[in-house]
Amino acid sequence: MNRHEHGCVAITGAGSGIGAETARVLAGTGRPVLLAGRRLDALEAVAATIETAGGRSLAIACDVRDEEAVRSAIGAGIDHFGGVDGLVNAAGVMPIGPLPEADPADWRRIMEVNVLGSLHAIAAVLPGMLERGTGHILNIGSVAGHTIFPDATVYCASKSALHVISEGLRAELAHRRRDDGNRIRVSLIAPGAVDTPLPDTIAHAPSREATRAWYKRMEGILQPADVAETVRWTMDAPEHVSINEITVRPTEMVR
Repeated sequence: MNRHEHGCVAITGAGSGIGAETARVLAGTGRPVLLAGRRLDALEAVAATIETAGGRSLAIACDVRDEEAVRSAIGAGIDHFGGVDGLVNAAGVMPIGPLPEADPADWRRIMEVNVLGSLHAIAAVLPGMLERGTGHILNIGSVAGHTIFPDATVYCASKSALHVISEGLRAELAHRRRDDGNRIRVSLIAPGAVDTPLPDTIAHAPSREATRAWYKRMEGILQPADVAETVRWTMDAPEHVSINEITVRPTEMVR
């Protein structure tokens, strides 16, 4: 049986960083990919590299904070490819800073993108997966979901929530499996420091510069391709194998 016969893999945050590289890697395996993100020009640039390499893709601009926009994007993927076989929630922001100096608007943005945005995408793909009885939902978490970093309290909380959502959904679907035989898998990849534009989303200038300096000092920092290959390996596991969670760190990273 063709493992990709049910349609595409939808990828949020697909215009840059981990999302863009994951799209290229998965397209290289023969999977059609739905590219979702805020900037259509960035998505189309990723789509062009995929199509040049012989892959199939569809770029749809949407903000994951907008539930209806996410449902519309997923609907476009269903119409174009015949369904959504997988979901990679890679959209995320990191406007960190000390709580006493923080702008509450940054807290809302973190939670709306990292947590609610992921839930919006899950809600959009899950009905079709349940109807077919198969699919794979993969969330990009962070080591910050396990370790509290100074000045990143709310960001850590958002990634911790994503860990809980992933494990809770996995357990709920496992209970359903006994009743209706569904084979939907749920995974979470928790990377350490990755060389992406994520530090650019830090509004608090001292925190932004400190994060950039830390990244520059680190030898062997993870690249988006490292995480994308981990995603591919996880999704390529045999259907009876569920990779629940993987932590991926630069070798020199101690926490």
